[in-house]
Amino acid sequence: MSRRGTRRISPRGHIAIVVALTALVVIIAWGIHRARAKPATPAAPTPVQVVIPEGWRREQIAGLLGQKTHLSPSKYLAQTAIGGEGEVLAGVATPRSLEGFLFPATYPVYPATTVAQFIAQQVTAYREYTSAVNYSAAAKKNLTRYDVLTIASMIEREVQVPAERAIVAGVIYNRLHLHMTLGIDATVEYALGYWKPNLTESDLQINSPYNTRLYPGLPPGPISNPGLASIQAAAHPAHVPYLYYVARNDGSGRHYFATTAAQFNADVAKSQAHLAGG
Repeated sequence: MSRRGTRRISPRGHIAIVVALTALVVIIAWGIHRARAKPATPAAPTPVQVVIPEGWRREQIAGLLGQKTHLSPSKYLAQTAIGGEGEVLAGVATPRSLEGFLFPATYPVYPATTVAQFIAQQVTAYREYTSAVNYSAAAKKNLTRYDVLTIASMIEREVQVPAERAIVAGVIYNRLHLHMTLGIDATVEYALGYWKPNLTESDLQINSPYNTRLYPGLPPGPISNPGLASIQAAAHPAHVPYLYYVARNDGSGRHYFATTAAQFNADVAKSQAHLAGG
């Protein structure tokens, strides 16, 4: 048989082919490894979840931010103080603070979050949560949305039992209708600049438009930042005959409600007896 046209591969040729094939396998394997071993994407920063309770005032929120986050309390107070945005939200010609509009909720604070962004979250939440509130009942009593927010802020500080929110709102409406002073101690505390469980006689005489024991009508603005339930109650008060209420101080968190001063005085005596352990 003729071997013409047939090429014989030398041992050196075999070695070269093996080396080439090995190199090719290494290159392919390296490419596959590189395709699979992509650089890991940096994990997104975990935010601090800040819970703002209902009924807190600006100073309390600022203090919490200073404890829990990198946000500056002084900047928070400065940026929520009296200014143009408060005037726009309140719908009044006089600049107001953002008290009342700093909606209580849970907010994420990232390392890059600024004070202005945090405040914007609160104001946005206020607008969104209250967008469905019906203010027609208040409008019939010549009360504005800002008035309702102010009433809600007092309810938030006065009421512990949810079922009493609308009743306390009804008492406030009744006293406003009769041009009586509201006599709400929480407004005196706001005038003092801090919450105080027991007010003295000198406290009650503080000369401030927020002192509703001395000045009739609503205080100039909200005394806290209320939640939606209190805002709803302020917009839809219960139709009740009561003109007075006082905390029972019996551990229930409830109030005594009265239609006359005589009944109210009797309720005050019972309340004081509970405080004394009677």
